[in-house]
Amino acid sequence: MMPEDTMLVIPEHVLLGSQAQSKRALLTEMASLLLSIDLDLALEVITAREKLGSTGMGHGVAIPHGRLEGLQTPAIVVAIHEKGVDFDAIDNELVNIVVMLLVPNDNHQAHLGLLAKLARLLQQSHVRQALRNAKTEEDVAQLFQI
Repeated sequence: MMPEDTMLVIPEHVLLGSQAQSKRALLTEMASLLLSIDLDLALEVITAREKLGSTGMGHGVAIPHGRLEGLQTPAIVVAIHEKGVDFDAIDNELVNIVVMLLVPNDNHQAHLGLLAKLARLLQQSHVRQALRNAKTEEDVAQLFQI
């Protein structure tokens, strides 16, 4: 595994080909990839944030995020959904690139920094296209190298 400062996403935290029919189902699939995290707690944190306003940022992208008690290091999961799911995105389009970010509860700076970094990366159309075209989990993880 690469050092944490060069690779934001590891292949084991990439979900390709999801058939989830809803935002909740997709988020559940994604959170279940984080084996060391309490699934229900992670979903509760993400869902609470979504109730404040959708994290669908347009262009088929959403970045659901939250701070999680007991988490030691930030965790990022990426899902590519071929058909897209309704995320109540600001442009009312279906979302097919979802990047879930969970950070330690006491690390506000890491939360904001990673969120900004992910948003900047995903605003680039060539990155979004490469994610949609990715064939393997490794291909997706490579796109999140810094």
